[in-house]
Amino acid sequence: MKSSHQSQLKNPFFIPFIIILIFAIGEFFGGIWTQSLALLGDAWHMFSDAFALGLAMFAAHQMSKANGNGQNSKVELTVSIINAALMIAVIIWIVIEAIERISYPREVVGSYVMIIALIGLIVNIIVAMQLHHDHGEKGLNHQAAFLHVIGDLLGSVAALAAGLVIYLTGWLLIDPILSLLISLLLLIGVLNLIKNIWFAMAGKRRDIHHGHHH
Repeated sequence: MKSSHQSQLKNPFFIPFIIILIFAIGEFFGGIWTQSLALLGDAWHMFSDAFALGLAMFAAHQMSKANGNGQNSKVELTVSIINAALMIAVIIWIVIEAIERISYPREVVGSYVMIIALIGLIVNIIVAMQLHHDHGEKGLNHQAAFLHVIGDLLGSVAALAAGLVIYLTGWLLIDPILSLLISLLLLIGVLNLIKNIWFAMAGKRRDIHHGHHH
């Protein structure tokens, strides 16, 4: 009987979850402090990431307990659907906020945005590598978590670029414009995930259907 602590450490999502959660809190306050939407958008995204990784961690834990009975794919599907919904909520929030800021640009402290975004980028690269190197079954769950982290990585790059442009030129519109670009990239990822969830559900329905015929 393995202790639950040990299985937590073996859980591929545990360390990414902790790293991202801590950084999200820092970035959120950084975004408020610097008035940067790119940072705030990235921070919200980081929170949804931490939540996604938490869910993925839970699903992986349930799946290792279930050891291949039909429950696990159900847990994984549910978690993936929640994650997709979360991402869509984050996208809508960024778009609404960006449109408002294009109409009324806000002062953004470019130099601090760059520093915070750079730390975020490093954090995301570490987590993405960790998730990418985690060998084994790459299910929907893993894909959803990885998608969140990649979207985040792009968010950090955009925030970094926004900070740099504002610092060098003082052009404030770059912040909401890049935020809209991030939301577009996220949307592409989410649609891909939704498509895979749909196929997985269709596959399950087919299995149930075949099951009845035998």
